[in-house]
Amino acid sequence: MRPAEAPTCYPYGPMRVLILYESRRGFTLTVARSLRDELRKLGVEATTSPLRSVDAGTLAAADALVVGTWVKGLLLVGVGPAHGTWEAIHALPDLQGRPTVVYCTCGFAPRSTLDRLTDWLDGRGADVRGRVVFKRRKSLRTAPGVAAGIVEALQPAT
Repeated sequence: MRPAEAPTCYPYGPMRVLILYESRRGFTLTVARSLRDELRKLGVEATTSPLRSVDAGTLAAADALVVGTWVKGLLLVGVGPAHGTWEAIHALPDLQGRPTVVYCTCGFAPRSTLDRLTDWLDGRGADVRGRVVFKRRKSLRTAPGVAAGIVEALQPAT
């Protein structure tokens, strides 16, 4: 993802991005909060919520989504989105073409995690426009650039 200019203003104000996450030990939550903070620095109204417990009103108020999960499995066996991620996405209402970026956190290779996450969100009506992998804590240094790329990817189609 490339750096972006300041976000496009919507008719009612700045872009509103909801960052949904599935976290087990806290790193995926840390990434969500880091992205939220960086997006706010760029003038975006960004909030976070656990994927499994997001309420319909919070979801409806968002112009765009960022959805993240940790990667379960052992190098080659059972690698994929965290347990409960599919069920949480399946429980979301129709996303009606909402621009979305997906991310995952992992120690090694995420294999097909982002493909599966993208497919599941496509099935709920999302318009997935970007994908990002965060490997361990040192990848948090990339959050400013990733946030700028997210802003660019989530701009309204012209």
